Amino acid sequence: MIRAGFLLGISVGLSGFSFGAEGIQRLDLFGSDPDRFEQLWRKQGFPLIAPTQYETRAEDGGIVVTGHSAKANRGLLREWVIDQPTVARLQWQWRVIDGLTGEIDERTKAGDDFTARVLVVFETALIPTRTRAINYLWSAREPTGSVFPSPYTRQVAHIVLQSGAAGAVPGVWRAEERDVLADYEAYFGEPASVISAVAIMVDADNTKQTATAEFKALFWEIKAAGDVSCP
Repeated sequence: MIRAGFLLGISVGLSGFSFGAEGIQRLDLFGSDPDRFEQLWRKQGFPLIAPTQYETRAEDGGIVVTGHSAKANRGLLREWVIDQPTVARLQWQWRVIDGLTGEIDERTKAGDDFTARVLVVFETALIPTRTRAINYLWSAREPTGSVFPSPYTRQVAHIVLQSGAAGAVPGVWRAEERDVLADYEAYFGEPASVISAVAIMVDADNTKQTATAEFKALFWEIKAAGDVSCP
């Protein structure tokens, strides 16, 4: 589950810097230091719902994040504000260790759980249901390529990239790359004015199941007409 309230706590009071005109910048969102990761990625969830547990480890010069949900919900979020983006490609790798199973209707509130999500937050608002975001999903049942709104708000798009309890080959890393500006315009019908944050999540609270997934090699390739701010 990801209610609109998950998006409310995003702030933009970050130290800023500007890109020059020399081209696209490649930015590592995970880094290579687990302690630094813990400082930059904050937990975001709901006080009355058991939290998803996350662990990090250094591996091959980068960070691997493991999320385990036992009827739980919580995401990890990093603010990285990109004003007037002109290029925004997000790259990452993920795999499912223990996926959701059974008759799940993922288009309903009762079935709005996904073993793995990568979430991009765009324009934020004081009213949570007006904050725009895209969820890139590893779905248990929806076919790859499906696009549909969150059952909590149409301002959050769900885009299915992988489908099945653990994919075609369980435990194998899958590499993704998305043009998030193209995905945004295709869903919302207009260009994005800002990107505010990126989050990852493993959740299984609505379906009362357990799920485990891993994430690594999360990178932005970006160019912006405005400023870029990060911690």
